[in-house]
Amino acid sequence: MSDLCDGFGCEEEGRSPPVYETTPDLALAALLSLMTSFPARRSPAVARSVIAHLRVVSGDPRLDGLLRDCAAQLVGHWQALELLALPVVGPLTVVAPPGVN
Repeated sequence: MSDLCDGFGCEEEGRSPPVYETTPDLALAALLSLMTSFPARRSPAVARSVIAHLRVVSGDPRLDGLLRDCAAQLVGHWQALELLALPVVGPLTVVAPPGVN
């Protein structure tokens, strides 16, 4: 894990950004910052970064188990938010539930 990592794709390769190896709380602080910035930006890139940080937090045995479990459970939610933040191509169609005008 001594290779440098730019923060993108490292988790898929089984590596964490080097600074998180020695300071796991920094990953948590970065995660909170990213999560709170998402509503203002609604960017798929921010959502992907949140997902990457959730994976770092969920996989770090030095962090509390409850925190790791919570992070792991949130990955699916943020994957959905990433998809919802993608640009829409073409006209939008609103589908109302039956019985709603």
